Amino acid sequence: MDKTTHPKRRLLFAALAGTLALALGAPAQAQQATPADIDKLLAKQTITELIYKYPRALDRGDRDMLMSLAHPGAKMRFGSRDFPSWTAYVDWLIKAHDDMKGNNHRITNILIEVNGDRAVSESTGTATLLVPKEGNPALFEERWMHSRYLDTWSRRNGKWALDGRHTVSDYRRVLDVPADLVKSRYEVIGHTGRNDPSYPHFDSVK
Repeated sequence: MDKTTHPKRRLLFAALAGTLALALGAPAQAQQATPADIDKLLAKQTITELIYKYPRALDRGDRDMLMSLAHPGAKMRFGSRDFPSWTAYVDWLIKAHDDMKGNNHRITNILIEVNGDRAVSESTGTATLLVPKEGNPALFEERWMHSRYLDTWSRRNGKWALDGRHTVSDYRRVLDVPADLVKSRYEVIGHTGRNDPSYPHFDSVK
């Protein structure tokens, strides 16, 4: 039997042909998006933007933005450490990053599952941190962090926000770097806060 005439193969090829036709702009009489499909897509986009705001808020030291990502009472586990509230976690984050000379965070590999007003997601976070060496002013620690964020979300009164986050550490590397080398060879933007040019950039379309 030719591979294109097998019943299961025919279904597969038909599906691929339909997908290709849609991609090429052909009319789609079948598989019209339902209101539930559109709602799920909008929920995923909203959650994705909230996930992306997390590294931006960290790098700018923006406490208000961090607080806006979670519902009151959201719980946080960072490795094996539990925080009693999202507020306590944010306070700890801000203090930790205030002590750094420079920090840069990125998030990728976002996967989201939505079920009505509830959702879960997994995303991959990487961070490069430059931290004064405790007890040794002649050194900095350059840290590379690879983590995953396992998040739970809910929509309350029309607003999506975090109910909880578990940060899993996949990889961590720390190198000692002489302070003289940091001074002469490194370019570090530091903590710009709301003076960062990204704020008026986004405000320009409001």
